[in-house]
Amino acid sequence: MSNLDHIRSYYEALNTGEVESIASHFTDDAVHYYTRLGPHQGARAIAENARWATDNLDGKWWYEHGIEQGDEAVIEWTMTWRDPKSGEERLNRGTEWFRLRDGRIAEVRAYHHGDRKNPRGDLLGFTFAERGYTTLEG
Repeated sequence: MSNLDHIRSYYEALNTGEVESIASHFTDDAVHYYTRLGPHQGARAIAENARWATDNLDGKWWYEHGIEQGDEAVIEWTMTWRDPKSGEERLNRGTEWFRLRDGRIAEVRAYHHGDRKNPRGDLLGFTFAERGYTTLEG
């Protein structure tokens, strides 16, 4: 299985919210870094955070595009979720850089930026729908 196939499998597992399935994609000592919160350390902690998002935010993740070289891979992702206060459906985009060891994910560096002007973190002017990316409208 290629690294990208493993990451696709991880993204499928994310959408189940099943902790054991998600955790099985990681090394025991894996670390998941974020731009908006502190890191999660260990396969189980990473998986429990994903389950929290599926349970509390109706989080769903899509693998959009990826490239790999050696023990590293990078992907573009889309996440849809529901704002717990307003119930409004939301969408975020980002990129994740992966380091794999022995066929499992050892490190994730997740980059997402959003602010009041651009809460999704979209690339301004990029035609997501025309390029086949996940959208709320489609």
